[in-house]
Amino acid sequence: MVHDRLNVEIFRGCTRGCRFCQAGMITRPVRERPAQQVRRMVSDGLARTGYDEVSLTSLSSADYSGIESVVGDVINDPMCSGQVSVSLPSLRVDAFTVGVATAAGFRVGFPKGQWCCGLIAANAGDFSGGAELHGDLAQSLGDSKGPIVTPSASCFGAFTIDAPDWGAPVNEALRSRMRDSTRFTLELLIGRPELVQEPGLGLKVAYHDSCQTLRQLGLKAEPRRLLGLAGYEVVDIPDIANCCGFGGTFSLDWPRVASRLADWKLDAIAKTGCTVVASDNPGCLIHIAGAARRRGIELRVAHVLELVAERLTTSGR
Repeated sequence: MVHDRLNVEIFRGCTRGCRFCQAGMITRPVRERPAQQVRRMVSDGLARTGYDEVSLTSLSSADYSGIESVVGDVINDPMCSGQVSVSLPSLRVDAFTVGVATAAGFRVGFPKGQWCCGLIAANAGDFSGGAELHGDLAQSLGDSKGPIVTPSASCFGAFTIDAPDWGAPVNEALRSRMRDSTRFTLELLIGRPELVQEPGLGLKVAYHDSCQTLRQLGLKAEPRRLLGLAGYEVVDIPDIANCCGFGGTFSLDWPRVASRLADWKLDAIAKTGCTVVASDNPGCLIHIAGAARRRGIELRVAHVLELVAERLTTSGR
């Protein structure tokens, strides 16, 4: 599949340094392209190619320090004339968490010492390693105040439910403050409906229930209601209860089985007629998106928070 669009790399490297991310390590140090240069490259590129879409690329475009002003300038560029789309691939989900929470009046912090919740190690059978990672995460969050929100249903379940089974000590003070992003954002929009735009002709979105969200947390109506409040029309996937095949380290141990499950999921999504599929589990999103790329399917795979953030009102932004 070939994307006919203008690609402009806005920066290289990553500010996080997550220990499991090879791409973030090999592209160090972080180097940002000056905003003025980005604007010039976009304007010149559109003039020369005639493309109607611009992609501002990086490992996570939301981490670019001037992303809001650059996107605004690109959209308002005379060459765009309101007819050019702007895409921001490889967006980090927590950037949308921050946007929604900030719009609601929260002051958002990101403790630099936090790492993995330990679920990956535990899934691989290393329970002591999982318990150690859980302890490190708890320590890094210990001085925080207010709710602790995670955009990953798997991480929420691991921290609040699974970790004691690995031998990790129970920290009830932290566990009681941990919130999954779906219920956290749903409560925000119920109490503050003015945060999002008035419903119009809602985009149809197929919703994938992750195993952790549906089975472990028991959330089925909540993500659908959240998308509905944000103005989307949610369409159920025919195989609503089926796994996408990711399953943490399962997809590494059994890649052919995981690939077959992903293909079945894509076939089910196709039956909905939707070009956008959403979920609240990053692992599922990565797995489904990868399978769609392999098959050359034009499918947008988005986190629920990403879609909600796109519906924030101007005042909310």
